[in-house]
Amino acid sequence: MNPYQACTHERNFGSRLREIVWRGHRCVILENERLRVLVVADKGADVLEFLYKPLDVELLWHSYHGLRRAGPERASSPLPEGPFRDQFAGGWYEMLPNGPEPSVHRGASFGFHGEATFLPWDYRIVTDEPERVVVTFSVRLVRLPIYVEKTLTLAQGASTLVIDERLVSEAGHTIEVLWGQHPTFGWPFLEAGCRVFLPPCRARVGAAPPSGHRLRPDQEAPWPHLAGVDGSVVDLSIVPGPDARSHDFVRLDDLSDGWYAIVNPHRGLGFALRWDPALFPTLGLWQLLRGGVDYPWYGQPYLMALEPACDLPSLAGAAARGAAIRLEPGAPVTTRFEATVFTGLAEVLSVGKDGNVR
Repeated sequence: MNPYQACTHERNFGSRLREIVWRGHRCVILENERLRVLVVADKGADVLEFLYKPLDVELLWHSYHGLRRAGPERASSPLPEGPFRDQFAGGWYEMLPNGPEPSVHRGASFGFHGEATFLPWDYRIVTDEPERVVVTFSVRLVRLPIYVEKTLTLAQGASTLVIDERLVSEAGHTIEVLWGQHPTFGWPFLEAGCRVFLPPCRARVGAAPPSGHRLRPDQEAPWPHLAGVDGSVVDLSIVPGPDARSHDFVRLDDLSDGWYAIVNPHRGLGFALRWDPALFPTLGLWQLLRGGVDYPWYGQPYLMALEPACDLPSLAGAAARGAAIRLEPGAPVTTRFEATVFTGLAEVLSVGKDGNVR
């Protein structure tokens, strides 16, 4: 024991936790010498801050209205696709049990991204020591009988947040889900000239892309080169600035491994995510670069999301293709994500386990 420190449960060094109420929502902060991660338990256990402290750079995008205050919503008119766009605070949220397209499956209707991101989650502090903090968040979904656990671990001195997740079906027969993660990146981390690194894969643009797209519709090619609407060759690995005024969604399949990295060469800073490609074989690339003229964007957001998922965009479509995750009664499905902030690399060749970026 440190002879100068009789107790460590009220500390402000090493790994530590803070339980706070922000705009009426219960939140938990996991922090160490390098990272500060804020999780909103009362809204989907969303990660709304992922701050790299040595450079004071926030990596995640925040919407202009941010986290809405807790309480009843007084919407002008209910949206047929669900309340997601009105309540999108930004950050990193769970796509469960549906993706970014409204869907009806097994008699239940789901709006954008399902329901996990709207629900209040319970949490319990598992470990609170200078060497390591561990918090488990949990929830039962409403329209599908599924129990979800998400355990976040941050070790002293580490630049990697470890996320262990578990789904358990409480239905009496086999059911299907669309499951994925949706980290959304923005300024000051995301800016013109940022680079996206991926293992070999194929990129596909749908036949009906968003309004303001810069990529030619209905095409498929090896990453990172696709055809632009103007006939040019677009290198998707290079992020344009806000003057692009574009809005694109690209589906990435046949990844040889489960990882990606984003590097900001101006700041010498990068973010890497590693996951299980057997469970999440698809990656969605969403770029909203001051495009999207009307509701809900109005040409304002500058953001990019890279979304590992079992399939996209809808649960009904994934189930019809046999690409949804099938949950047997009482049989858990578990997985791990590792999110790492790194410095000093202009290019990334691979992202290995335990935050090994090279």
